[in-house]
Amino acid sequence: MTSAVDERRAHTGSFTPHEKALVYGHARRWFPELVGAATAFDALPVLDHETSRPWFGRPVDEARYFSSSGTSGEPKRIPWLPSEDAWYVGQKQELFGPWLGGCRRGFISLAVGHNAGSAHLVFEHLGLDVHDAGLSDVTEQCAAVLSFEPDVLYCSPSILIGIVDAMERTGQRPTSVRRVITNGEVLYPAIRARFQRFFGLAADDVMDTYGSTEVGTLAFSCPRCSDYHFLDGLYPEAVLPARLPPDVRPPGAGHDVLAISSLKRTSVPIVRFLTYDVLAGLRRTVCGTSERFSFQRVVGRCDDVVNYGELFSVYELADLIGGALPGARWYVFSPCNDLSVVIEGAEPDGFREELARRYPLHAKLIDLGLVPAPVLRFVERFDEFMERAGLVVGARRKDVRRILTCPLDERWLAGLAADA
Repeated sequence: MTSAVDERRAHTGSFTPHEKALVYGHARRWFPELVGAATAFDALPVLDHETSRPWFGRPVDEARYFSSSGTSGEPKRIPWLPSEDAWYVGQKQELFGPWLGGCRRGFISLAVGHNAGSAHLVFEHLGLDVHDAGLSDVTEQCAAVLSFEPDVLYCSPSILIGIVDAMERTGQRPTSVRRVITNGEVLYPAIRARFQRFFGLAADDVMDTYGSTEVGTLAFSCPRCSDYHFLDGLYPEAVLPARLPPDVRPPGAGHDVLAISSLKRTSVPIVRFLTYDVLAGLRRTVCGTSERFSFQRVVGRCDDVVNYGELFSVYELADLIGGALPGARWYVFSPCNDLSVVIEGAEPDGFREELARRYPLHAKLIDLGLVPAPVLRFVERFDEFMERAGLVVGARRKDVRRILTCPLDERWLAGLAADA
Protein backbone atom coordinates (compact mmCIF):
# COMPACT_ATOMS: atom_id res chain seq x y z
CA MET A 1 0.00 0.00 0.00
CA THR A 2 1.32 3.46 -0.96
CA SER A 3 2.06 5.73 1.99
CA ALA A 4 1.28 9.45 2.12
CA VAL A 5 5.00 10.20 1.87
CA ASP A 6 5.34 8.00 -1.22
CA GLU A 7 2.27 9.62 -2.76
CA ARG A 8 3.71 13.11 -2.31
CA ARG A 9 7.07 12.02 -3.74
CA ALA A 10 5.32 10.42 -6.72
CA HIS A 11 4.00 13.80 -7.79
CA THR A 12 7.05 16.02 -7.22
CA GLY A 13 9.58 14.51 -9.60
CA SER A 14 12.33 15.29 -7.07
CA PHE A 15 15.38 13.08 -6.63
CA THR A 16 15.94 10.87 -3.64
CA PRO A 17 19.21 11.29 -1.73
CA HIS A 18 20.39 7.98 -3.20
CA GLU A 19 19.70 9.18 -6.76
CA LYS A 20 21.49 12.45 -6.15
CA ALA A 21 24.47 10.52 -4.81
CA LEU A 22 24.52 8.33 -7.95
CA VAL A 23 24.62 11.32 -10.28
CA TYR A 24 27.17 13.18 -8.16
CA GLY A 25 29.40 10.08 -8.01
CA HIS A 26 29.17 9.66 -11.80
CA ALA A 27 30.13 13.29 -12.35
CA ARG A 28 33.01 13.10 -9.89
CA ARG A 29 34.39 9.93 -11.54
CA TRP A 30 34.16 11.02 -15.18
CA PHE A 31 34.20 14.83 -15.07
CA PRO A 32 36.13 16.00 -12.00
CA GLU A 33 36.81 19.41 -13.60
CA LEU A 34 33.06 19.96 -13.81
CA VAL A 35 32.50 19.03 -10.17
CA GLY A 36 35.27 21.30 -8.89
CA ALA A 37 34.66 22.20 -5.26
CA ALA A 38 31.05 20.96 -5.25
CA THR A 39 30.57 18.37 -2.52
CA ALA A 40 27.02 17.27 -3.40
CA PHE A 41 24.57 17.08 -6.30
CA ASP A 42 22.72 20.29 -5.42
CA ALA A 43 25.93 22.30 -5.75
CA LEU A 44 26.68 21.06 -9.29
CA PRO A 45 26.17 23.67 -12.04
CA VAL A 46 23.34 23.59 -14.55
CA LEU A 47 24.95 23.16 -17.98
CA ASP A 48 23.38 25.61 -20.42
CA HIS A 49 24.43 26.58 -23.96
CA GLU A 50 27.47 28.53 -22.85
CA THR A 51 28.75 26.46 -19.93
CA SER A 52 28.50 23.18 -21.89
CA ARG A 53 30.26 24.53 -24.99
CA PRO A 54 33.88 23.72 -23.93
CA TRP A 55 32.96 20.12 -23.16
CA PHE A 56 31.43 19.48 -26.57
CA GLY A 57 34.46 20.99 -28.31
CA ARG A 58 37.00 18.56 -26.82
CA PRO A 59 38.46 15.69 -28.90
CA VAL A 60 37.48 12.24 -27.63
CA ASP A 61 39.55 9.19 -28.63
CA GLU A 62 37.68 6.45 -30.56
CA ALA A 63 34.48 8.52 -30.74
CA ARG A 64 32.22 8.93 -33.75
CA TYR A 65 30.88 12.45 -34.19
CA PHE A 66 27.40 13.61 -35.13
CA SER A 67 26.14 17.12 -35.76
CA SER A 68 23.82 18.76 -33.28
CA SER A 69 21.29 21.02 -35.00
CA GLY A 70 21.19 23.39 -32.09
CA THR A 71 19.94 21.62 -28.97
CA SER A 72 23.01 22.82 -27.10
CA GLY A 73 23.25 26.21 -28.80
CA GLU A 74 24.91 26.78 -32.14
CA PRO A 75 25.47 23.53 -34.12
CA LYS A 76 28.44 21.50 -32.94
CA ARG A 77 29.96 18.02 -33.24
CA ILE A 78 28.76 15.56 -30.60
CA PRO A 79 30.98 12.56 -29.70
CA TRP A 80 29.67 9.03 -29.15
CA LEU A 81 32.00 6.28 -27.91
CA PRO A 82 31.55 2.63 -28.97
CA SER A 83 30.44 1.76 -25.42
CA GLU A 84 27.83 4.53 -25.53
CA ASP A 85 26.61 3.35 -28.95
CA ALA A 86 26.25 -0.19 -27.59
CA TRP A 87 24.15 1.09 -24.68
CA TYR A 88 22.05 3.19 -27.08
CA VAL A 89 21.31 0.24 -29.39
CA GLY A 90 20.65 -2.05 -26.44
CA GLN A 91 18.14 0.27 -24.82
CA LYS A 92 16.24 0.62 -28.11
CA GLN A 93 16.09 -3.16 -28.44
CA GLU A 94 14.75 -3.53 -24.90
CA LEU A 95 12.19 -0.81 -25.54
CA PHE A 96 10.96 -1.97 -28.96
CA GLY A 97 11.35 -5.74 -28.67
CA PRO A 98 8.28 -6.73 -26.61
CA TRP A 99 6.09 -4.14 -28.35
CA LEU A 100 7.04 -5.36 -31.85
CA GLY A 101 6.25 -9.01 -31.17
CA GLY A 102 5.20 -10.69 -34.42
CA CYS A 103 6.53 -7.92 -36.69
CA ARG A 104 8.78 -9.21 -39.47
CA ARG A 105 9.66 -6.21 -41.65
CA GLY A 106 10.66 -2.67 -40.72
CA PHE A 107 10.86 0.49 -42.83
CA ILE A 108 13.16 3.31 -41.66
CA SER A 109 13.16 6.94 -42.79
CA LEU A 110 15.05 9.10 -40.30
CA ALA A 111 17.24 11.18 -42.66
CA VAL A 112 20.67 11.49 -41.01
CA GLY A 113 22.12 11.65 -37.52
CA HIS A 114 22.96 9.38 -34.61
CA ASN A 115 19.54 7.77 -34.36
CA ALA A 116 19.33 7.24 -38.13
CA GLY A 117 22.75 5.61 -38.07
CA SER A 118 21.76 3.03 -35.45
CA ALA A 119 18.12 2.27 -36.36
CA HIS A 120 19.01 -0.38 -38.95
CA LEU A 121 21.14 -2.26 -36.41
CA VAL A 122 18.37 -2.10 -33.79
CA PHE A 123 15.83 -3.68 -36.15
CA GLU A 124 18.28 -6.30 -37.42
CA HIS A 125 19.13 -7.37 -33.86
CA LEU A 126 15.40 -7.79 -33.27
CA GLY A 127 15.24 -10.18 -36.23
CA LEU A 128 13.42 -7.86 -38.66
CA ASP A 129 14.09 -7.55 -42.39
CA VAL A 130 14.87 -3.88 -42.94
CA HIS A 131 14.45 -1.31 -45.68
CA ASP A 132 16.29 1.90 -44.80
CA ALA A 133 15.16 4.70 -47.11
CA GLY A 134 18.01 7.03 -46.17
CA LEU A 135 17.88 10.30 -48.11
CA SER A 136 15.69 9.21 -51.02
CA ASP A 137 12.88 10.93 -52.90
CA VAL A 138 9.41 10.82 -51.35
CA THR A 139 8.00 8.98 -54.38
CA GLU A 140 10.65 6.29 -53.97
CA GLN A 141 9.85 6.01 -50.28
CA CYS A 142 6.12 5.64 -50.97
CA ALA A 143 6.84 2.92 -53.54
CA ALA A 144 9.11 1.14 -51.05
CA VAL A 145 6.44 1.15 -48.34
CA LEU A 146 3.91 -0.33 -50.76
CA SER A 147 6.22 -2.99 -52.21
CA PHE A 148 8.18 -3.95 -49.08
CA GLU A 149 4.96 -4.20 -47.01
CA PRO A 150 6.51 -3.34 -43.63
CA ASP A 151 4.83 -4.20 -40.35
CA VAL A 152 6.48 -1.23 -38.62
CA LEU A 153 7.47 2.26 -39.76
CA TYR A 154 10.30 4.06 -37.93
CA CYS A 155 10.27 7.67 -39.14
CA SER A 156 10.63 11.26 -38.07
CA PRO A 157 7.18 12.90 -37.82
CA SER A 158 7.91 15.44 -40.55
CA ILE A 159 9.09 12.81 -43.04
CA LEU A 160 6.14 10.55 -42.29
CA ILE A 161 3.83 13.52 -42.88
CA GLY A 162 5.48 13.92 -46.30
CA ILE A 163 4.96 10.23 -47.08
CA VAL A 164 1.31 10.31 -45.98
CA ASP A 165 0.68 13.51 -47.97
CA ALA A 166 2.18 11.96 -51.11
CA MET A 167 0.18 8.75 -50.73
CA GLU A 168 -3.06 10.63 -50.17
CA ARG A 169 -2.47 12.69 -53.32
CA THR A 170 -2.24 9.48 -55.36
CA GLY A 171 -4.94 7.54 -53.50
CA GLN A 172 -2.49 4.95 -52.15
CA ARG A 173 -2.81 3.37 -48.72
CA PRO A 174 -0.60 0.57 -47.35
CA THR A 175 -2.36 -2.22 -45.48
CA SER A 176 0.61 -3.95 -43.86
CA VAL A 177 1.51 -1.34 -41.22
CA ARG A 178 0.77 -2.47 -37.65
CA ARG A 179 3.10 -0.21 -35.66
CA VAL A 180 4.57 3.30 -36.05
CA ILE A 181 7.61 4.59 -34.16
CA THR A 182 8.47 8.28 -34.42
CA ASN A 183 11.68 10.03 -33.48
CA GLY A 184 12.89 13.55 -34.13
CA GLU A 185 10.59 16.52 -33.80
CA VAL A 186 7.68 16.79 -31.40
CA LEU A 187 4.83 14.43 -32.29
CA TYR A 188 1.87 16.75 -31.85
CA PRO A 189 -1.47 15.14 -30.92
CA ALA A 190 -3.09 16.19 -34.22
CA ILE A 191 -0.28 14.55 -36.22
CA ARG A 192 -0.45 11.40 -34.12
CA ALA A 193 -4.21 11.20 -34.74
CA ARG A 194 -3.64 11.65 -38.46
CA PHE A 195 -1.19 8.73 -38.58
CA GLN A 196 -3.67 6.57 -36.70
CA ARG A 197 -6.46 7.39 -39.12
CA PHE A 198 -4.37 6.91 -42.26
CA PHE A 199 -2.85 3.57 -41.25
CA GLY A 200 -5.90 2.35 -39.32
CA LEU A 201 -4.07 2.09 -35.98
CA ALA A 202 -5.13 2.30 -32.37
CA ALA A 203 -3.53 4.80 -29.99
CA ASP A 204 -1.26 2.16 -28.46
CA ASP A 205 0.06 1.19 -31.92
CA VAL A 206 2.05 4.45 -32.12
CA MET A 207 5.16 4.99 -29.99
CA ASP A 208 6.92 8.34 -29.92
CA THR A 209 10.53 8.43 -28.77
CA TYR A 210 11.95 11.72 -27.54
CA GLY A 211 15.63 12.58 -27.26
CA SER A 212 18.60 14.51 -28.62
CA THR A 213 22.01 13.92 -30.16
CA GLU A 214 23.67 15.09 -26.95
CA VAL A 215 21.82 12.71 -24.64
CA GLY A 216 20.37 9.93 -26.78
CA THR A 217 16.84 8.70 -26.22
CA LEU A 218 15.31 10.33 -23.16
CA ALA A 219 11.75 9.04 -23.03
CA PHE A 220 9.02 7.17 -24.87
CA SER A 221 5.25 7.40 -25.02
CA CYS A 222 3.84 4.49 -23.05
CA PRO A 223 1.21 2.42 -24.87
CA ARG A 224 -0.27 1.49 -21.49
CA CYS A 225 -0.86 4.92 -19.93
CA SER A 226 -0.01 7.44 -22.73
CA ASP A 227 2.45 9.33 -20.51
CA TYR A 228 6.08 9.67 -21.55
CA HIS A 229 8.45 7.63 -19.38
CA PHE A 230 12.13 8.47 -19.01
CA LEU A 231 14.51 5.58 -19.60
CA ASP A 232 16.45 3.94 -16.78
CA GLY A 233 19.71 5.66 -15.93
CA LEU A 234 18.30 9.12 -16.68
CA TYR A 235 17.37 11.62 -13.99
CA PRO A 236 15.19 14.57 -15.04
CA GLU A 237 14.61 17.69 -13.00
CA ALA A 238 12.68 20.92 -13.34
CA VAL A 239 15.14 23.83 -13.42
CA LEU A 240 14.32 26.47 -10.86
CA PRO A 241 13.71 29.91 -12.42
CA ALA A 242 16.74 31.31 -10.57
CA ARG A 243 19.00 28.72 -12.28
CA LEU A 244 17.81 29.51 -15.82
CA PRO A 245 20.09 31.53 -18.15
CA PRO A 246 19.25 35.25 -18.25
CA ASP A 247 17.91 35.11 -21.82
CA VAL A 248 15.32 32.41 -21.01
CA ARG A 249 11.94 33.33 -19.63
CA PRO A 250 10.52 31.00 -16.96
CA PRO A 251 7.69 28.82 -18.33
CA GLY A 252 4.06 29.33 -17.42
CA ALA A 253 2.24 27.66 -14.56
CA GLY A 254 2.24 23.87 -14.74
CA HIS A 255 5.20 23.75 -17.14
CA ASP A 256 8.86 23.04 -16.41
CA VAL A 257 12.16 23.57 -18.21
CA LEU A 258 14.02 20.26 -18.29
CA ALA A 259 17.54 19.44 -17.17
CA ILE A 260 18.68 15.84 -17.50
CA SER A 261 21.45 13.78 -15.91
CA SER A 262 22.65 10.55 -17.51
CA LEU A 263 24.71 7.80 -15.95
CA LYS A 264 25.38 6.33 -19.42
CA ARG A 265 27.25 9.16 -21.17
CA THR A 266 30.98 9.33 -20.39
CA SER A 267 32.40 11.21 -23.40
CA VAL A 268 30.55 14.42 -22.49
CA PRO A 269 28.93 15.45 -19.20
CA ILE A 270 25.17 15.03 -19.32
CA VAL A 271 24.90 16.23 -15.73
CA ARG A 272 22.14 18.73 -14.99
CA PHE A 273 22.24 19.32 -18.75
CA LEU A 274 19.69 21.93 -19.78
CA THR A 275 17.77 20.62 -22.80
CA TYR A 276 15.68 23.82 -23.21
CA ASP A 277 12.56 21.65 -23.63
CA VAL A 278 9.43 22.78 -21.80
CA LEU A 279 7.42 19.88 -20.39
CA ALA A 280 3.95 19.55 -18.94
CA GLY A 281 3.34 17.20 -16.01
CA LEU A 282 6.93 16.33 -15.05
CA ARG A 283 6.61 14.00 -12.05
CA ARG A 284 7.06 10.49 -10.73
CA THR A 285 4.32 8.04 -11.61
CA VAL A 286 3.60 4.37 -11.15
CA CYS A 287 2.80 2.46 -14.34
CA GLY A 288 2.15 -1.23 -13.96
CA THR A 289 4.44 -2.27 -11.14
CA SER A 290 7.23 0.26 -11.82
CA GLU A 291 7.77 3.77 -10.51
CA ARG A 292 9.16 6.05 -13.21
CA PHE A 293 10.01 9.63 -13.95
CA SER A 294 7.32 10.73 -16.41
CA PHE A 295 5.73 13.71 -18.12
CA GLN A 296 2.59 14.31 -20.11
CA ARG A 297 3.88 16.08 -23.22
CA VAL A 298 6.52 18.36 -24.70
CA VAL A 299 4.97 21.84 -24.80
CA GLY A 300 7.76 23.51 -26.77
CA ARG A 301 11.19 25.03 -26.29
CA CYS A 302 12.54 28.08 -24.54
CA ASP A 303 15.51 28.85 -26.80
CA ASP A 304 16.30 29.62 -30.43
CA VAL A 305 15.48 26.21 -31.89
CA VAL A 306 12.26 25.28 -33.67
CA ASN A 307 10.84 21.98 -34.86
CA TYR A 308 11.10 21.93 -38.63
CA GLY A 309 12.18 18.76 -40.41
CA GLU A 310 14.89 18.27 -37.84
CA LEU A 311 15.86 20.79 -35.19
CA PHE A 312 16.32 24.16 -36.91
CA SER A 313 18.57 26.63 -35.12
CA VAL A 314 17.50 30.27 -35.28
CA TYR A 315 21.06 31.36 -34.50
CA GLU A 316 21.93 30.96 -38.20
CA LEU A 317 18.67 32.57 -39.28
CA ALA A 318 19.29 35.60 -37.05
CA ASP A 319 22.81 35.93 -38.44
CA LEU A 320 21.55 35.71 -42.03
CA ILE A 321 18.80 38.29 -41.51
CA GLY A 322 21.15 40.60 -39.60
CA GLY A 323 23.71 40.49 -42.40
CA ALA A 324 21.25 40.99 -45.24
CA LEU A 325 18.91 43.46 -43.51
CA PRO A 326 20.74 45.08 -40.57
CA GLY A 327 18.34 46.01 -37.79
CA ALA A 328 15.37 44.26 -39.38
CA ARG A 329 12.74 42.83 -37.07
CA TRP A 330 11.35 39.35 -37.68
CA TYR A 331 9.19 36.52 -36.36
CA VAL A 332 9.22 32.76 -36.81
CA PHE A 333 5.89 30.90 -36.76
CA SER A 334 6.25 27.16 -36.15
CA PRO A 335 2.88 25.73 -35.13
CA CYS A 336 3.29 22.11 -36.19
CA ASN A 337 6.64 21.00 -37.67
CA ASP A 338 6.42 23.70 -40.34
CA LEU A 339 8.00 27.11 -40.68
CA SER A 340 6.90 30.60 -41.71
CA VAL A 341 9.16 33.64 -41.31
CA VAL A 342 7.97 37.25 -41.49
CA ILE A 343 10.84 39.70 -42.00
CA GLU A 344 10.89 43.49 -42.05
CA GLY A 345 11.94 45.04 -45.38
CA ALA A 346 12.27 44.01 -49.01
CA GLU A 347 13.70 40.61 -49.91
CA PRO A 348 17.45 40.86 -50.62
CA ASP A 349 18.85 39.21 -53.74
CA GLY A 350 19.99 35.66 -53.10
CA PHE A 351 18.40 35.42 -49.65
CA ARG A 352 16.66 32.08 -50.27
CA GLU A 353 19.76 30.56 -51.84
CA GLU A 354 21.83 31.59 -48.83
CA LEU A 355 19.19 30.16 -46.49
CA ALA A 356 19.44 26.81 -48.28
CA ARG A 357 23.25 26.93 -48.10
CA ARG A 358 23.19 27.46 -44.35
CA TYR A 359 20.71 24.61 -43.79
CA PRO A 360 21.90 21.92 -46.21
CA LEU A 361 20.01 19.04 -44.57
CA HIS A 362 16.71 20.93 -44.68
CA ALA A 363 17.38 22.00 -48.26
CA LYS A 364 17.99 18.35 -49.20
CA LEU A 365 14.79 17.20 -47.45
CA ILE A 366 12.85 19.92 -49.30
CA ASP A 367 14.34 18.94 -52.68
CA LEU A 368 13.35 15.31 -52.02
CA GLY A 369 9.75 16.33 -51.25
CA LEU A 370 10.01 15.09 -47.65
CA VAL A 371 9.32 18.41 -45.90
CA PRO A 372 7.70 21.63 -47.17
CA ALA A 373 9.84 24.64 -47.97
CA PRO A 374 9.75 27.43 -45.38
CA VAL A 375 7.32 30.25 -46.17
CA LEU A 376 9.18 33.59 -46.28
CA ARG A 377 7.19 36.83 -46.16
CA PHE A 378 8.89 40.23 -46.40
CA VAL A 379 6.92 43.18 -45.03
CA GLU A 380 7.74 46.89 -45.44
CA ARG A 381 5.16 48.27 -43.00
CA PHE A 382 6.23 46.05 -40.14
CA ASP A 383 4.73 48.19 -37.39
CA GLU A 384 1.29 47.68 -38.95
CA PHE A 385 1.89 43.94 -39.10
CA MET A 386 2.88 43.89 -35.42
CA GLU A 387 -0.17 45.91 -34.44
CA ARG A 388 -2.52 43.59 -36.33
CA ALA A 389 -0.89 40.52 -34.81
CA GLY A 390 -0.59 41.97 -31.32
CA LEU A 391 3.14 41.23 -31.21
CA VAL A 392 6.19 42.91 -29.73
CA VAL A 393 9.79 42.19 -30.72
CA GLY A 394 12.30 42.50 -27.92
CA ALA A 395 15.74 44.04 -28.22
CA ARG A 396 17.87 40.97 -27.41
CA ARG A 397 19.42 39.04 -30.29
CA LYS A 398 18.25 35.74 -28.80
CA ASP A 399 14.83 36.87 -27.64
CA VAL A 400 12.78 33.66 -27.60
CA ARG A 401 9.60 35.67 -28.08
CA ARG A 402 10.47 35.85 -31.77
CA ILE A 403 9.55 32.17 -32.06
CA LEU A 404 5.81 31.55 -31.87
CA THR A 405 3.93 28.27 -31.88
CA CYS A 406 0.76 29.81 -33.31
CA PRO A 407 0.07 29.73 -37.07
CA LEU A 408 0.64 32.79 -39.22
CA ASP A 409 -2.68 34.52 -39.94
CA GLU A 410 -2.72 35.87 -43.49
CA ARG A 411 -5.04 38.68 -42.39
CA TRP A 412 -2.09 40.18 -40.52
CA LEU A 413 -0.25 40.55 -43.83
CA ALA A 414 -3.05 41.76 -46.13
CA GLY A 415 -1.75 44.71 -48.14
CA LEU A 416 1.53 44.94 -46.22
CA ALA A 417 3.85 42.80 -48.36
CA ALA A 418 7.09 44.45 -49.51
CA ASP A 419 6.03 44.19 -53.14
CA ALA A 420 2.45 45.38 -52.57
